[in-house]
Parts: sequence; structure tokens; C-alpha cells
Amino acid sequence: MSLPTNLSDAELLQALNDRQSRTNAYLYYGIQVQPRITHVDQANCEMRCEILVTENDIGASGTLDEGWLGTVTDNTTAIIIGVMGERGRASVSTAISVQGVMPVRPNTLVEMCCKLTNRGGIQPHATAVFRDKMKPETVYAVGSHTKFYKNNLVVTQPKI
Repeated sequence: MSLPTNLSDAELLQALNDRQSRTNAYLYYGIQVQPRITHVDQANCEMRCEILVTENDIGASGTLDEGWLGTVTDNTTAIIIGVMGERGRASVSTAISVQGVMPVRPNTLVEMCCKLTNRGGIQPHATAVFRDKMKPETVYAVGSHTKFYKNNLVVTQPKI
């Protein structure tokens, strides 16, 4: 089931959050780490989400755990690619890259800012910046996700 293409930003935000509340796509070691989508801007291919960081989300170095970052980056940027790219078209991931760049404390509200960087290309690409919600100049991590549109792909995951 895909989303209609004529939704306003507010309608799309509501539809995405409704769909998110019914899925467990953000499982990391069996723990649901699903961010809440707070902003959608279809014209600029941008989306923002929030998540409260727990002690379990922080790696030994004090930065956001890279496995956790990979899970969240993969699932969240897949939404922006699937919704603001060629909606409903099957794709596969070709590259996901994440890096924790600054230590973070438990109970920090992190805002994830996602942007689709090449709408309409055969290899859609999205970036993610994890920053402090209260101090946006503080960046905790960055991520990148590239997909490849493939015709006749058998879809094994729920459509967005």
C-alpha cells in the first residue's frame, strides 16, 4: 500500500506517523528505536524526526552507537527516498554510511534532519544529520544512504 502523491505536507506528515506507529521496522537488537517524524517539506525534499537518546544508544566511545545509527539512518532515509523520490518504485540499498562525530549524553533529544539530494536520479541519495534539538549547532552524527531503482524487484518489506 503506497501513499497518494497529492498529499499536502501536513497530510503526509500525519500519514507517515500513522504508518510508523503500526510498524516495527526500527528494531535494533530487538529494541524499537523509532524516531517521531516532526516535519515534512516535499518541495525541498526534507524531513525532520526526533528521538530521545538512551544509554543503550550510546557506544563505548560516548558517541551514538554506529549500529544504532545505521539502523535509524537506513530506515528513516528510506522513507524520504520512497516518498519524495519516485513514490512506489522498488529500490535496493547500495550504500549506507554513518559516523558518530561528538559524544552525546543519555536523555538528549536528538533531531535528525534528512534531505533527498538528487530527486529523479536512478540512484537516489539521502543525507541525515543528527543534532541536538535544543542546540542545533551541536552535531552528534552524520549518515548517508544511496539506493538504486530496480524494475521487477520483488519487494519483501512493507511499502511506504
